[in-house]
Amino acid sequence: MNEEQRKIKGTIITRLSEDEVNSQYLIEQIEKISAPELAGYFYSNLIDLFVHLSIEEEEAKQHWESILNHYDQICKTLERNVGLRLAIFDYFINLNKSLENPLLVEVRLFKEAEQLAMYDFLTGLYNRRYFDTYLAKEIRRAARYDKDFSIFLIDLDDFKKLNDTFGHLVGDEVLKKLAAVLKHMSRGEDIICRFGGEEFVIILPETTAPGALIYADRITAEIRKDAFFQQYKVTFSGGIATYQQGGRSALQLIENADKALYDAKVAGKDRVIVSKAENRKLFRYPKSWKIYLQPLGRQIAGVNITPCVTQNISLNGLSVATGKNHAIGDKILLTIELPSKEKIIVVGEIIWAGKNGRTANSYGIKYIDLSPEQLNYLEKLLPPDKLV
Repeated sequence: MNEEQRKIKGTIITRLSEDEVNSQYLIEQIEKISAPELAGYFYSNLIDLFVHLSIEEEEAKQHWESILNHYDQICKTLERNVGLRLAIFDYFINLNKSLENPLLVEVRLFKEAEQLAMYDFLTGLYNRRYFDTYLAKEIRRAARYDKDFSIFLIDLDDFKKLNDTFGHLVGDEVLKKLAAVLKHMSRGEDIICRFGGEEFVIILPETTAPGALIYADRITAEIRKDAFFQQYKVTFSGGIATYQQGGRSALQLIENADKALYDAKVAGKDRVIVSKAENRKLFRYPKSWKIYLQPLGRQIAGVNITPCVTQNISLNGLSVATGKNHAIGDKILLTIELPSKEKIIVVGEIIWAGKNGRTANSYGIKYIDLSPEQLNYLEKLLPPDKLV
């Protein structure tokens, strides 16, 4: 936690005007938010604490500066202390207009009721209801800020057999100990839920499939070396799906993670597999489609439009060769002419560059705003039996 964050924290605590019970609760929550491992989410977590809005960290920091200024102005105008929470609500309702349904209730009672509704009694983890709520929020955040996140679905192998052999008390202990391992091995921002029965699901913000696999490997290694799990021969199978590549809706992500989990079971259990839907985004197809490249920000009556032909194309991007010079990171407007003569227009970003002979350069371009409709159309044109 840096000095600026400590200063904001101190200012917020001194300006709380709740009753003693609510004030104590809010201060306890602010202290949790101030943990070193959550420093990168300090301002956004503070916003979420008071008004349940999901806001990117840098934007949340700017909001807090504005909120505290707004608080000072209200107090000066009314010549009395109005309370920080009132100033926060007024800011988001009347100035920023982000809040449509403010929670003007006693904080402690609301939180207690919320926790009862959102937690699994046996494991202490979040439950399915909370998972559904948070997943929808994470999808909105990822879409707005172009962020990655993954979901990791876990199912204990042969759990019914374990219960039948050793009894349900042992089964409950396995569930609780696995929950403890997941909490211990996860970051503060990861959301760990009991999905139902012997299934668990973890939302991993700002984590791609390779990162999720590393996380899964750490969990697997911890289970394999634990004496309790060894005693009862506990293993699990897992499936991973990542936002956009593995689905853009909650239903798609859950279905693809579940399909990957099923594949892990069929392959012999005790393993984790990434969704095939996601893997397919990386496969390259040898297609020679006509394409027009136009650097964004430099369009002058079509002067900078370059026609060329694709070398490979995938559901994630394409590669081309051209005599024009581009830099990695350049944004390009792509007009892809399909075999049907229809066109897909999408913005891309150059992510790699190389030489192609003496006069041409090869470029890899990643789509950055391909719509679900365009993606579905491409999927029909790129059959999975013709991969390279």
